[in-house]
Order: sequence, then structure tokens, then C-alpha cells
Amino acid sequence: MGMRLAARDESVPLAAAPTKARGMSRERAKEARRRQLIEATIDGIARKGFADLKIADIAAEAGLSVGIVNFYFKSKDALLIATLKHLVEDYEQHVSQVLARAGKSAAAQIDAMIEADFARTHANRKHVTVWYAFWGETRWRPEFSKLCADLSTAFQQSMTEAMQRLIDEGGYRDIDASLVARGLNAMIDGLWLDMLINPKQTDRETAKASVRALLAGLFPKEFGPRRSANDVSAA
Repeated sequence: MGMRLAARDESVPLAAAPTKARGMSRERAKEARRRQLIEATIDGIARKGFADLKIADIAAEAGLSVGIVNFYFKSKDALLIATLKHLVEDYEQHVSQVLARAGKSAAAQIDAMIEADFARTHANRKHVTVWYAFWGETRWRPEFSKLCADLSTAFQQSMTEAMQRLIDEGGYRDIDASLVARGLNAMIDGLWLDMLINPKQTDRETAKASVRALLAGLFPKEFGPRRSANDVSAA
């Protein structure tokens, strides 16, 4: 077996490793508690909106005391900003994962973006309600406005690049990739609103079909009636 399995760094005290492990454990516990409070805030906004939501409501949603909430977040505004940051980061990670599983063609990537935007995990009534609650506050809250604007700008850039690739790959002419991407972004936002205020008329499948119908008019080879969503995704 040899004289020793591994050399210990003599410059590190024996107690350092357990201490570091305890520190990491405490950080994980803190992060888990913060996440619990953020999820409770999402539930609270979905139930009551911004105007009537109080720290006590969030504490009750989380099953914790008001003092615990105040320990992790110094104010309601701080908790709301952290909640919006979480929503943005979660959405970006979700889209990235969906795109990574999709085909490499521009059509497949665009179709994957559509699937990501209307996935059950993110385009459900609770999350759409909360997104619109934050969007409705952006005029008066610069922190919200910046986070939402940055996300919109990133989506616009990614979609524009994908649209330009689609135009090039399909040999299309006289189509402005940026304008198509902006229109598509606005359409998706509008369909989210339709799902929120008229869910019986507009569900996720109807919304996706509406977006693909628009794209079929511009890009018939890739999104026309002879191509199913599965065909596009496998491209």
C-alpha cells in the first residue's frame, strides 16, 4: 500500500478542514433559507399582489417568524429585488438548458426558445402572475426596471442572432432579423398576458401554435405546415 496514502499540508492546522466544512454547511443553510423566503415571496405575490403583501404574509407563507425574515432581508424591498433576481437567473438557466438539448440549426434553436418560453415550469399561472406584477412596477422602481430591461435586451440579442442565422441558412431576402425578433418577443409577452387573463381561450399549446404560425408565414421551409415541431427540434 505504500508508506502513506496522501500527504497532508503541514501549513494547514488539523482543525482547519472541519472548520471549513462547518462554514460551508452554514453557508448552504443560509442559502437554503434565503431560497425558502424567495419562494414564499413568489407565492405571496401570486396570492395577494404587491400592494397588500406584507413581511408578515411572507413569513406565514414560509412558516417562519417575521424576525427570521428580517434577519435575512433588511427590508421588503430587498426581498423583492432578490426575488426578481432569482426569477431572472432561473429563467436564463432554464432557457440555456433547453437550448443545449436542441438541434444546432437556427430553426431548432428558435423552436427551442419557443418551447422554453411556454414550458409548464415557467409559463404557469403563478409565475406569469408574478412576472406581470414585477413588470407593472418597473416604472416606479429603477432596480426592477434595470433587471427586466437587461433580460429583455439579452433575449432580443439572442433571438436576433438566431433569426439572422435562419435567414442566412434558408436563403431568405428582405427580412430584418432584428424587427422579427422584436415582434416575436412582444408576441410572446402578449400571449403570456392572454394566458393570465383568459386561460380558457389561450393555453400553452395554443400560444406555441400561434407563434409558429407567425414564423411559418416568414419562414415556410422551416416552420410551414409540412414541418412539425418535432421535425424542427430534431434539425
